[in-house]
Amino acid sequence: MVQPIKAKTDRRIQRTRQSLRNALLELIKEKGYDAVSTEEITERANVGRATFYLHYKDKEDLLLDEFREMANEKVQVLSEIPFSAWLQSRDDPPLLIVFEHIYDNSELYYILVKSERSGRIIERIRKISTEAIIQFVEAKAETDPIPFHFKVPIEFFAAFFSGALLSTVDWWLEEGLHHTPREITHLFQDLFIQGATNAVDPLTDLGGTQKRLSEQPFQ
Repeated sequence: MVQPIKAKTDRRIQRTRQSLRNALLELIKEKGYDAVSTEEITERANVGRATFYLHYKDKEDLLLDEFREMANEKVQVLSEIPFSAWLQSRDDPPLLIVFEHIYDNSELYYILVKSERSGRIIERIRKISTEAIIQFVEAKAETDPIPFHFKVPIEFFAAFFSGALLSTVDWWLEEGLHHTPREITHLFQDLFIQGATNAVDPLTDLGGTQKRLSEQPFQ
């Protein structure tokens, strides 16, 4: 059967973007983010510069596309974990997935934190993380009964979580990853979860239709 032209085009675009992202990550590890040029990225990826600019404005746009892909991937994995595991599991906490990813890619994250443009990059990553957290919570609302409702806007909750998470990662990298991923997960949860419980109210009736989280009441 002949494949639709659009499907072929979409896969070609995906391959091009993946090649560019891989080239950027390789070069960052070799020489640091600040020293990498667009020309080097396109040469490493074997992609023309004109093609690069069809997809991305600059190397920062490319970098953030990589983080967005990673965030979406983690959201997909975490959204499949039932809420009961989030509330009860200490031996195998779901957030361990995130901190293991940071640990496995610590060299890349440390280089970015030390970049001259780290402030701008981290701010944009924070926004991507906040969007991913909102996406995660709303995805859970569609697939898993939510045993509470938010007393604060979900956007505020997500921004607070994202900021706390990025600050934790920054501290963890700066102190040399002396804590294991499991230990830093427990430290983060012990602080964040305790505070987060004050931002939600338990629901006594889980049988009714759940409102979209952004529409739920808050005080």
